[in-house]
Amino acid sequence: MSFDLYVWHEPAAITAELARTKLERWAEGDTDVFPPHPAVPLMRDALLERFPALESLSDDDIDAGVWSVTPQTSDSLLALSCVWSRADEVAAAVRCLAADHGLVCYEPGYHILDPNAAGHVPEFTLTSATLPTVPDPDQRRVEWTIGKLGSDNHFAILQRADEWYAQVGYGDQVGAPAGTYVLEYREGSADRHFHTHTRDIVEATRFLQEFLAGTENWKRRHLWQPLTAQ
Repeated sequence: MSFDLYVWHEPAAITAELARTKLERWAEGDTDVFPPHPAVPLMRDALLERFPALESLSDDDIDAGVWSVTPQTSDSLLALSCVWSRADEVAAAVRCLAADHGLVCYEPGYHILDPNAAGHVPEFTLTSATLPTVPDPDQRRVEWTIGKLGSDNHFAILQRADEWYAQVGYGDQVGAPAGTYVLEYREGSADRHFHTHTRDIVEATRFLQEFLAGTENWKRRHLWQPLTAQ
């Protein structure tokens, strides 16, 4: 099993959906969808300095290589495929190098675009205990993430660019009874930090979705207690 990433240049921010559409067009033979950019081959060189090409490894070292297939030379698109056991290490390095070179990186498995175009600051970022971080999540991603909460993946945080956040925790790892969701939000300072709870996954999902949409209906549906009072 392999782990795949794609890297190219965008002059302005795009969505993950558009990134996927561009890759589908490329796979169908539309080579013009990714115009050449000098940063693309420079990133490939930097990447292969860190993770050598398979062809450069000896028979004794080949099992230590990260690539399923050595990235092909290109001035427009890097199609990267690494062994699954090294996915986290390679993904972190690729995203860092992409940001350094002003390129975007799309991971089709989790449908994540990170980083986006140079200079783009996500309005929202979604993180959880075990799932990948998602810049600029949409409503469906929020719903999917809440559905994945459990004993291992016990929280999801939706943070705004100004560092205000809404959070859903689940179960005993957040001090709640089994099957209970703890809803929490913080608006800047510690005295604006509140929580409540629900056993309804639909309500837990709705809370984060409305926070993402910029509405505050969730404030009126619950009795919120200040965390500083605990």
